Amino acid sequence: MLKGSSTAVDTARADALHALEILDTPREERFDRIVRAARAVFDVPMVAMNFIDLDRQWTKAEAGLPGLENTPLEEAICWHTVRKDDVLVVPDASLDERFSDYPFVTSNPNIRFYAGQPLRASGGEPVGSLCILDTKPRLLSDRETQVLAEMGRWVEQELELQRELDHAAEVQRVLLPRTVPDLPGYQLAGQCVPSRSLSGDFYYWHPLPNGQLQLHVVDVMGKGIPAALIAASLRATLAGAARFSDQGQAFHRAAIASEQLLFDAGSFGTVFSARLEPSTGRLEYVDAGHGLAFVFSAAGYRRLHRSGPPMGVLPDQQCEVHSTVLEPGETLVVVSDGFLDFFPTLEETLEQVLAAGIGILPPEQLVDRAIADAGTKGHDDDVTVVALKRE
Repeated sequence: MLKGSSTAVDTARADALHALEILDTPREERFDRIVRAARAVFDVPMVAMNFIDLDRQWTKAEAGLPGLENTPLEEAICWHTVRKDDVLVVPDASLDERFSDYPFVTSNPNIRFYAGQPLRASGGEPVGSLCILDTKPRLLSDRETQVLAEMGRWVEQELELQRELDHAAEVQRVLLPRTVPDLPGYQLAGQCVPSRSLSGDFYYWHPLPNGQLQLHVVDVMGKGIPAALIAASLRATLAGAARFSDQGQAFHRAAIASEQLLFDAGSFGTVFSARLEPSTGRLEYVDAGHGLAFVFSAAGYRRLHRSGPPMGVLPDQQCEVHSTVLEPGETLVVVSDGFLDFFPTLEETLEQVLAAGIGILPPEQLVDRAIADAGTKGHDDDVTVVALKRE
C-alpha cells in the first residue's frame, strides 16, 4: 500500500512526524555528526537519516548522497523499514523483487546493500529510518545490528530533546508580554528572537497600580537553556520587586534576590529597567551594564546613561537612578547587544539607523524592521528590541 492509499497507521505515523516539526528544516550539525559516524563505523559509502510522510520520504541528514532531499514513497526502501518492528536488512537490492526496479538500484548510486533502523517518536510511532547503504552486496552481523540500533536510539534522543526544547520555547514565549497596556498618547512594541531554541534575552512591561508603566529589557550572559532559566528567574524577580518599590529600590531588591543565583551559575545579566509617568513623559531608569537605550527624534538621538555594572557582577549591588523626559514625538528604543554584530562599531550602527529613518518609525514598524534586518543578516546571538513612542 503506497501513495494515495494511506491507512490509519500511516496517518498516525504522519501525525507523530508532523508533531516533531522536523520536516523541511535546515541541516543541523548534531544530525550530520550521526550520519558521518555511521559511515565510519560501518565502513559504507552512504548513510541517510530519512523521515516518512504520507506522500514522500524526506532526508534530514546524509553522508555520501549529496542533493538527496525528497523521494517518492514508491521509490523509498525506508518506507518498508517503518512498517517493521526492527531493522530491515537487504543484502542485495538488485536480487530483491521488492526493490530491484527502484531508480536508486538500477541507476546512480546503484544501491545493493541496505540496512535501515526504524526511528520512533516519543509515543512509539515509527517515523523514519537511519539507513546504511553500499554499492556491493553484504550482510549485517549481529554485533553490527546492535550498533545500528544504538545509533538509531541516539537519533531518537536528539528528536526527544528537540521536542522538549520546542515546548520550553513555547513556555518562554508565554512569559513575554502578550498585550500592550492601555496607555493613551503612547505606542509600545517589542520582539525577542533567540539565536537557538531558547533565549537569554527577554523584555517585559506591566502597568503599576499608580498608573505608571514599568519596562524591563534584560540580556543574560550565554545562550540556550542555562541563560533561559536565569532569564525566567530575573523576569519574576524584577516584576515582583517593581510593584512595591520605587525604581531604585526595585532594582536593588531584585539584584539582592538574584545575587546567589547569578553567583552559583557563574553568570550575569545586563538590565535596563525603566518607569514611565505617562502624564509628563518622565522616565526614571536604571541601566546596569546594558548601555543600549536611546531616545530618537526627527532631530537625531541621545544615548541614555549607564548606572553601573551588570547585575551579578558586584555583591550588594546598587545602581544610580537616572531620569529623562520623553517629549512628544520622541521614541525610546532599547536593544540587546545581538544587534552590535551587524556593524564594526556602535556608531556605524546608529548612523545606519538614522540614515534609514528607522528611529522615527511607529514602534510596531520600527520593531518589525529591526527584527527583519537581523533575520536577513543572520544573528548568532539573541536579538531583542523594544520601542516606546510618545505621540
